[in-house]
Amino acid sequence: MRLRLFPAHLASTMLGTALLSCAALALGQYTPPDELQPAVGMLSAEQVEFITSGAVLDFIPERQLEHELATRDADALARFLDDLMSLSAQMVYDPDRDMGAAPLNLHAEFFNGPTPVAAPLRELQREPGPFSVHRYLFPQSGVPTFGGAKVAVWPEDLVAGNVDVAIIGVPANMSSGARDSGSGPNAMRILDTIATPDGQSLINPFDALTVVDYGNFAIDYMSTEKTVDHITKMVAETAGTGAIPMLVGGDTSMLYPGVKGVAEVHGTVSFGLLHLSAHPDVDRFGDHVISDRQALYRLLDQEIIAGNETVQVGLRGPALTVDTLTWLRDQGVRYHTMAEIRQRGFERVLKRVLREVDRGPDALFVSIDVSVIDPAEMIAAGRATANGLSLQEVTRAIRHVCASKEIVGFEITDLAPMLDFSSLSVMHANAALNACLSGIAVRRSGLDADYIHPLALDHGQR
Repeated sequence: MRLRLFPAHLASTMLGTALLSCAALALGQYTPPDELQPAVGMLSAEQVEFITSGAVLDFIPERQLEHELATRDADALARFLDDLMSLSAQMVYDPDRDMGAAPLNLHAEFFNGPTPVAAPLRELQREPGPFSVHRYLFPQSGVPTFGGAKVAVWPEDLVAGNVDVAIIGVPANMSSGARDSGSGPNAMRILDTIATPDGQSLINPFDALTVVDYGNFAIDYMSTEKTVDHITKMVAETAGTGAIPMLVGGDTSMLYPGVKGVAEVHGTVSFGLLHLSAHPDVDRFGDHVISDRQALYRLLDQEIIAGNETVQVGLRGPALTVDTLTWLRDQGVRYHTMAEIRQRGFERVLKRVLREVDRGPDALFVSIDVSVIDPAEMIAAGRATANGLSLQEVTRAIRHVCASKEIVGFEITDLAPMLDFSSLSVMHANAALNACLSGIAVRRSGLDADYIHPLALDHGQR
């Protein structure tokens, strides 16, 4: 094969023409090559404008357009362009014909997802109470549930079973960060590492407490607002039975309906909030009404919780600004950044956190965004941020608080399993949830939060 070499002056001219063509396209314009100008000259002024404005390129590639200009006769080319212009007219926004926005029907009785309450299911006859969905002696096989727990479906199941803790999946997946938090609940169910004995007291939380898997709450896949209303209602219904709702997310936008639902039962500003997260979640100027970034702001702004009864631990990252910390301080929030923890040491800061929690209300809601854990141990955080706490530090704080206070609600959010194929992140998320279960079990057993079983402390050999 022979190669033809272009003269230098011709190559330079061609390069200049190509650059001018690219510049014109960037401005939304198009200039046909010189050899196609006679074909363009036979078109109407409207058709020429359609071509040279670049509008035609929304419907046909440049190379194909030049082929049509070169091969069609005048009549065929005019008909071809008329068809494209007609299509363009139908697709453009017309205020006399088209709605400016698709309205959201807030009064609709259905979700864009599972129907929240299927009436025929209520007609099934069985004795109320938790029931097993496992066909084998050990729950590792069969239908996966949180920790292999029995299942409850209706509030009367929780009441009849005198349930202490209802673990609930909330697979919301519409906020910022890596979008796989909707897979979090099932990933934590499948990896059966929740119902493990407390390494300090040696109490198995599933022996000391009645724990059930309360299934997943329905999510509207096209509306966070409709989801928020439904989750609030369902959390309130759960808390009203006397069971502690433990929510497994899902993204952190569910912090708002989780706390709000509990407040509808226990009363606003009647309990404190411990929020472990890399992110303050108090964006006051964002475009959205509710997302993970506004969740805590809405709770404080609507006075569902009190600022001086709110403690945040592990803050860092891009949202940690002078303006944000000043606003938190003005609300009375006790915040603890990673800068404080690294400067003063975790032990000292933990003691300060525990004092602040202890001085607050007897009841407490505990919220954990897995981003609080360093990515070295929690790579599957939806909004992962470097330089966080270790898993050991997080679980230690959670266990102590859940053993010290009357827990009225708990949630763990923002686990995005697809980011960690090793499942190590899921195991660590389960460990954080189990730490609170262990703390609740220690408290219900009448033991001090710092109690250590003698056999766990010393082997006793001489």
